[in-house]
Amino acid sequence: MANDASQFRRELAPAIAIMLALVLLAGGSAIYVVADPDLQSAFAMARTAYGIRQQYPDAADWERLVDRAITEMTDRLDPYSFYIDSVSMAFMHEEFTGAYGGIGVSVIPHEDGLRIMTVREGGPSHRYGLLPGDIIIAAGEQLLAGLSPERCTALLRGRPGTPVTITVVRPATGDTLSLTLTRERIRLLHVPFAGITPDSALYIRVLDFEAGAADDIRSALDSLLTPERPRPLGLILDLRGNPGGLLGEARRAADLFLEGGQLIVGTETRYDWQREEWRSTGRDRTGGLPMVVLVDRGSASAAEIVSGALQQLERATLVGDTTFGKGLVQGFFSFADGSGLRLTIARYYLAGGIHVSRFDSTGRNVVGGLVPDIVRLSEAREPFPRALENALLLRQFAEQYQDEIIAAGDTFTLDRTWRRRLEQFAAAHGFRYRSRVTRRAEEVAELAAMLSEPGARRTAGRLVALAEQLDRQAWDAHADFIARRLRRYAYERAFGQWRAYRDVIVRDSPIIRFAASLLKRKTT
Repeated sequence: MANDASQFRRELAPAIAIMLALVLLAGGSAIYVVADPDLQSAFAMARTAYGIRQQYPDAADWERLVDRAITEMTDRLDPYSFYIDSVSMAFMHEEFTGAYGGIGVSVIPHEDGLRIMTVREGGPSHRYGLLPGDIIIAAGEQLLAGLSPERCTALLRGRPGTPVTITVVRPATGDTLSLTLTRERIRLLHVPFAGITPDSALYIRVLDFEAGAADDIRSALDSLLTPERPRPLGLILDLRGNPGGLLGEARRAADLFLEGGQLIVGTETRYDWQREEWRSTGRDRTGGLPMVVLVDRGSASAAEIVSGALQQLERATLVGDTTFGKGLVQGFFSFADGSGLRLTIARYYLAGGIHVSRFDSTGRNVVGGLVPDIVRLSEAREPFPRALENALLLRQFAEQYQDEIIAAGDTFTLDRTWRRRLEQFAAAHGFRYRSRVTRRAEEVAELAAMLSEPGARRTAGRLVALAEQLDRQAWDAHADFIARRLRRYAYERAFGQWRAYRDVIVRDSPIIRFAASLLKRKTT
């Protein structure tokens, strides 16, 4: 051990000599630099890391130790500050331009690779006939199973004009396809649909507020609000599930609906001199159309700036569920190796000094988002529909029976025949819904089984049977929701996302119809 320590000191000596040389070269001011507490802490970390690496050359997973140290530092700050590796940072920089080089699909992780959720119309994947539900299992010779989602995405993305060969499995038919696609510059899709509802309301769906979102909203308004068209009775701005994006895009989007001089948003940092406010600069491009903004628990950050500004300025009525509650602003800092940090640099406030996020002395968020003017809870958040969606069961079923569902048109319902098909399909795919009540009843039954009292066991058994009966009745309780979802997924797969919005979502959605009825009352 003494020899090891001597060797470590000998190996550390050159590093110390280099530091002393830097001090001499820097002159007297270097004394203050070396005395800086932050640099002393950084040197202590580097010295510790150097010692560990020298003494544990093989036993320590060096990259894992460094990752854990970095994660521990950022986790102590707030939930939204973290380290970004070079691959993810490159994706983020690319998306800040409002586009990326790829094949035009949105995907989620799958045990065999990546499952396609949507196909960008007009993109490379669309032209080659890829469909929602297809599973990409390989890129080139590289199998995707077991790789991280970031690594899988990196294999699909690349410079526009470069080829990528993918292997795709189509579960609906059992086919395996090998396709060579040419990557293209794919613009981020912020507004998948803008149109007029059957009730004569203007409806705009906004997925995020990344680069270019405000321009897309303005284009939608300009194309639909023309002298040649009848004036709609109002505007429905759908921000449900919108996770936010860029502060600047949120400011510009809210500005589209306001007359000049009104406070959109302000930010305050840890330093008073960095406080800023942004006010509306032009004119309301809708000419004062009554507005309803749809929000839910997934509406966050920049989406809360837009909806909150319009609510606080009494420009729009908020309908839906309480928003996420992320009133913080993040900044991005890049390192030479391409990695970087995302750090919280400010929090924002709305007109009237309203903060979406406020923290107590322990750092917990004690303000939970924007409360809508009219509460309409989403059926999709209830346990049974959520379990179906999380299992991707409805989407897969719609893929298999796509033609029949479309042929039924507006008359499609979850009647006895369709329900039996769906339940059999669910069972074949290992889906069994057990509510929290059922799970608790089963726990009671397990405890009762340990007792010698037969009456307790019988009572517990009846409790389980009743809970399971209620679980089976969930199919009937949510039949309308299931039918709407199946129609949507069938139309998306057959005709694309835009047609699904026009022919199914906007026509069938209860909350969109409710919003249109509010606008109708405002104009009468």
